[in-house]
Amino acid sequence: MSEVRGMGEVLPFRPFRESELPVLERMLNEPEVLGQFAWTGWSGKAAALRQRWEQDRLLSPEVSMLALVREDAAVGAVSWRPVTYNAVSHCWNVGVFVLPEERCRGVLAAASRAVVEYLFAHTQAHRIEVHVEAGNAVARHCAEQAGLIHEGTARGAAWRGGRWRDAEVLAVLRSDLPPPATDD
Repeated sequence: MSEVRGMGEVLPFRPFRESELPVLERMLNEPEVLGQFAWTGWSGKAAALRQRWEQDRLLSPEVSMLALVREDAAVGAVSWRPVTYNAVSHCWNVGVFVLPEERCRGVLAAASRAVVEYLFAHTQAHRIEVHVEAGNAVARHCAEQAGLIHEGTARGAAWRGGRWRDAEVLAVLRSDLPPPATDD
């Protein structure tokens, strides 16, 4: 299990348990849970989510998701999916979600950093990126706190609220971070 440090606390992330799927269902069914920059409408994906959990426990080459945990209960999630740049190159696009009642404790930035460190430690990825809707200052600040660097704006990249919106692209390369301590 990996750990996330925020405001002096240590929060682990691990695979979701079936009893924690309602946390993800809230994310899909309650607009205020994702908030103004991430809610894209009701999708009917809650049933598919349970089906996917039964199939692969939300861990696959297409998209993976782990529970962010406080006191052995899921309070959010970290996720990643590959973004292909050519036939032999891809990077990870990551996302972090924290329930509204768990926000403003430094957990979002800490979880962002932890998933970056996790992916660099356990995959061959050279690049990890985040797409943040333009104007979402909190999410951008958390990504920057996690070591990601603003690279530019993808104009009209995200559909939300009846119109196309710009997305800020932030990324970190393996070579941007200090090398991990070795056990050798």
